[in-house]
Amino acid sequence: MGNKEINSVGSGEKLMSKKKLEPITGAVPVMAMPFDIDGIIDGDSLRRQIDFCIEAGAKGIAFGIGSESGMLTDAERIQVWTLAAKHIDGQRPLVAATSHASREGTIALTRLAGECGADCAMVNPQPLQGEELVRLFDDLSQRVALPLMIQDVGQNASADVLVQATQQAEEVVALKIESPDAPHKIGQVVAELQVRKLTAGERQITVLGGSNGNHLPEELSRGSVGTIPFPAIVDAYQTVCDCFRIGDTTGGQKIYLQRIVPLLRAAAAGGGGNASVWIHKAILQRAGILRTAYCRMNIAPVPDWIMENVWQHLVDDLLISRRLT
Repeated sequence: MGNKEINSVGSGEKLMSKKKLEPITGAVPVMAMPFDIDGIIDGDSLRRQIDFCIEAGAKGIAFGIGSESGMLTDAERIQVWTLAAKHIDGQRPLVAATSHASREGTIALTRLAGECGADCAMVNPQPLQGEELVRLFDDLSQRVALPLMIQDVGQNASADVLVQATQQAEEVVALKIESPDAPHKIGQVVAELQVRKLTAGERQITVLGGSNGNHLPEELSRGSVGTIPFPAIVDAYQTVCDCFRIGDTTGGQKIYLQRIVPLLRAAAAGGGGNASVWIHKAILQRAGILRTAYCRMNIAPVPDWIMENVWQHLVDDLLISRRLT
């Protein structure tokens, strides 16, 4: 960790309270971190990507695992968080991933995100379980006055533990649940939050899905109110969320199958996992939003035939399609 973060944790002072954050809902895309051909962060491309996502209807902007956050230096985190906060200028909430291998590092990065202008910190507590997980979010809530999102990725946290951590840590405002049993766990968490009156009133905790929307309809039907996907077709994700919100599940399912599933299948055919990072960068590059598809992750470009399938499924009613050259 850099000296700035270490000093922040060592001070023991809680960051000054921020204005109340509106409930996080809808499609909140994870930025595809833009680099130039030499692997240096490309600020202009990041600004264009943010503008594109807002125009496409994104309800927030996020930096997460898919943003190659773990591949950034501390100085680069400061650079992109500050740039994004200034560029968004309050138009949408900015969510920054602040997970670290140590408790102290997580507190330091969370404090740093707040200092850079982030509106919410997304924290993956792995491998902590049970009381240790609850204690981490309680510590964060007491040490840093920045709204928190619990990111549930693995199988280390039961629904009961997630709800306990949410209730005990006053700064928790949302959960991103993308564990293997996400739809089922979302239903359990939402039901218990409602019983404890944590979804309405003074605290309005929201639950969102992840995993690039692989189970988006199931998650929304179980009580999720949004998702945190990759950015290229964020308007399709937002439209599906809107359909489920107004009760048009049939329309939402249709759009999901026609607009989102083909891209999910392309990523799976390309090797799955991190292949989505490269595919979305390639789409954004062809649309003139990113200058390169350079990745710091060890990701090989997917075969041409897969990308040909991608281009065929990016239809005219998607904003990205109108940008492609």
